[in-house]
Amino acid sequence: ISVELKHIYRQDDNVFIKILNAIRNDELTKQSYDLLHKRHIPNFKPPDNSGYITLTTHNRQANIINEEKLAQLKGKIHTFEASVQGNFSEYAYPADYKLKLKTGAQVMFLKNDSSSEKRYYNGKIGVVTGFEENSITVMCKGDTEEIEVGRETWENIRYNINNETKEIQEDFIGSFTQYPLRLAWAITIH
Repeated sequence: ISVELKHIYRQDDNVFIKILNAIRNDELTKQSYDLLHKRHIPNFKPPDNSGYITLTTHNRQANIINEEKLAQLKGKIHTFEASVQGNFSEYAYPADYKLKLKTGAQVMFLKNDSSSEKRYYNGKIGVVTGFEENSITVMCKGDTEEIEVGRETWENIRYNINNETKEIQEDFIGSFTQYPLRLAWAITIH
């Protein structure tokens, strides 16, 4: 079954949406290119704490920028180690195995809130405001209250066909548990 996703949720500027679709379909016109190019500011350096995110093509580039920005913050680094159970390849880890944060760090949520409160979603951006024994506090632009973030678990599932029923069945083979956050001054495009 093919499913085509047609509604765009993260953008509402129709001109920009048209340009993004043209790029996606390799149909960028000179007019659209020129419109994008007008926005280019060579050597632009965003002000600190402005919420800008640098988009990079490689994880290494994003990691360098994030580590530099983290080092510029005053205060103590808090390190949180993930818990891995069963079979979960390190190449498939959905978050940093060792998450390093400071108060003031710009972060992105990596998973939708599994609680009934639905306080955050995958891709939401915020700033770390504090640390408790079993939680990290994050404030997001537009929110009126800080979010107390606990650890989340990602499951590694293998799908098999049941020979008797011919139905697809899920076999749990491992899990990865970590705070669903990553540094987000820079992220990769994907």
